[in-house]
Amino acid sequence: MRRLVAVFGIAAGLIALTGCFGMLKEAQDNSLKLATALHKQMAAGDLAGIYNNADENYRMSMTRERSDALFSMVASKLGTPLDCEPGGINVDVNKLGTTLRSHCQTHFSKNATGDESFVWLKSGDQYRLVSYHVSSRDLIGR
Repeated sequence: MRRLVAVFGIAAGLIALTGCFGMLKEAQDNSLKLATALHKQMAAGDLAGIYNNADENYRMSMTRERSDALFSMVASKLGTPLDCEPGGINVDVNKLGTTLRSHCQTHFSKNATGDESFVWLKSGDQYRLVSYHVSSRDLIGR
């Protein structure tokens, strides 16, 4: 009987771990897809699309003018995003939804690099941008 309970416990633990690893892999895939889609909008200069498709929390914390200024400044000083090396990912699932936080080490077209951080909130079946930050030495003095 004890052996059966132990085997059941190990099996349940393995199933739980498999689910966690599956969720992490899905989060990694989603974060790269989301960053790539945002980078395409940035490269196209689709500032209205970035703002209009963002989560309500983004639009409540930032006016359209400030959002446009942020992405325009990134474009003028760093250039357009070329590639993104994914970094850390954090997923939080609660009654309000799924929040995905991710980082990219990004190369830009003006021979610049930056550490981008994104926060996405899943609304229905779609993730929407909640927060975007970029940190780069190349933002200073250009």
